[in-house]
Amino acid sequence: MDDRRPCEVETGCGPCGEIYLQNLAWSRNAVEPRTGIQFPTMLDNIITGENTSFTPEVLVGTGSRTMTIIRIKSLKLYAFGFYVHPSDVCEKLGPKYACIPEYELNKRQDFYQDLLREDINMTVRLVVSCNGIKINTVRDAFEKSLRARLMRTNPDADHHCLHTFGSIFSQDIPLHEGTTINFHRTADGKLITEVGGNQLGAVQSKDLCRAFFDMYIGDVPVCEQTKEEIGKNVASIVSTC
Repeated sequence: MDDRRPCEVETGCGPCGEIYLQNLAWSRNAVEPRTGIQFPTMLDNIITGENTSFTPEVLVGTGSRTMTIIRIKSLKLYAFGFYVHPSDVCEKLGPKYACIPEYELNKRQDFYQDLLREDINMTVRLVVSCNGIKINTVRDAFEKSLRARLMRTNPDADHHCLHTFGSIFSQDIPLHEGTTINFHRTADGKLITEVGGNQLGAVQSKDLCRAFFDMYIGDVPVCEQTKEEIGKNVASIVSTC
């Protein structure tokens, strides 16, 4: 019988995850190895709708997405960085997981599910790594994956949120090499989309938020290696709570 009790962790504290932040302080950027694209280790002044958070989100994983053109050649479409808010992680996950060793924590599927389920500010930043990608190509790719994941995570979800999300990409925005696209989930369940630093729109839907980030840390992620990296680094944050 497992008689372990929840860890005693103070919630809502300012210095939560401070050790992890200090470990990042030596470097301003991290490099995604396959594309060579740099990502800031911290995202400052995250737009959250009406307000701006001045507490940085921290980078916990990077990866890239490629498309096979012919059998022997692949096209690097974009690199991505995954960010979380460390104090949110401590507040929401610390009481349950802070006593569990890091090497065990990142292998537990309930840990990833709680990371998706809880109201934690997080961001996926994409950086386009080639020219010629169309904004509607980005929309179509995400809509297809999101529809399938919405059905799996919550069959009763209101799929109107997908239409609203797709309408954000109606503008003919050029996506050149180096263009940044941010998808930010707020703690109150809003998915905010920015392209090149400009906010395009927001969708209020916790189901959509969960389905979107499920692409990166859920079942059948975009990159399994990156999911493991994210798990290890979030577990490292939890250990400092």
